[in-house]
Amino acid sequence: MTSLVFKVAALVAKILPRPVKQSLYRLGPLTKAIRSWLNTASPPGMTPVTVAGGVGEGIRLTLDLQTEKDLWLGTYEPDLQEAVRRLGKPGMVAYDVGANMGYLSVLLALAVGPEGCVFAFEPLPENLERLRVHLKSNNLENRVRVVPAAVGEETGRAHFLIHASPGMGKLDGSAGREEDYKRAIEVDMIALDGFVWSLGNPPPSMLKIDVEGGEGKVLQGMRRILSDIRPLVLMEIHGDHAARAVWDILTKSDYVMRDMRRGSRTVAGPESLAWKAYVIGMPRERSEVERI
Repeated sequence: MTSLVFKVAALVAKILPRPVKQSLYRLGPLTKAIRSWLNTASPPGMTPVTVAGGVGEGIRLTLDLQTEKDLWLGTYEPDLQEAVRRLGKPGMVAYDVGANMGYLSVLLALAVGPEGCVFAFEPLPENLERLRVHLKSNNLENRVRVVPAAVGEETGRAHFLIHASPGMGKLDGSAGREEDYKRAIEVDMIALDGFVWSLGNPPPSMLKIDVEGGEGKVLQGMRRILSDIRPLVLMEIHGDHAARAVWDILTKSDYVMRDMRRGSRTVAGPESLAWKAYVIGMPRERSEVERI
């Protein structure tokens, strides 16, 4: 029975259009019933799977199917997945800031191809272990360099707050969720300007940033990259305070912010963003001649 349930779910994830799949999350009691049905069939603990749908279809991950079904089904952050596929080009240098367990790191590595490279920044030991497993499972260890550090406005040591879900956290002092974080650890912190010009690493053509409210801190530490290199910035913004900080830094760097969905509007101001928003920061000179 379990095998049949998973075959049906994988087939649905593969063949249904994305808007239809997203609508399944908004059906109230029916959504709850579908989730319960899948949970009943899901094995406990970590299970090796092949992603069934979405941009990452075919990649290999090890997941807790009780809580990470959206990763297996390919419905996790679909706008971000599509933006990586659309904007990632062979030969690019990509930075994955807040790599977590590596789902987007793998997608970025596939997008930039063997001629490109990815730097995956992640401070949490639990996530780093899974990140390295996923790179090995997809034969991408030589294309992705793991940097075991948080990214912020300066280089040094910092306190990192751990969420009740142990794979989540943020730098102390970040915006975002105002919750009671369970504990804090001390981690290395890197400013990206120093990572490039002091440590001699290649600068990014594109960055993905997902740091649970610390987006302004990341941008503050890469002002020279923004002014001299002019990369694309794919970002998940958490909360009003983070949105204002991001808006201030990007506009002062002569960037335009756009909604991440293809063909969507230019963001008029931070007040127009939802509490959780997916945006692309694009150099103004590119935004005037390119559609994204």
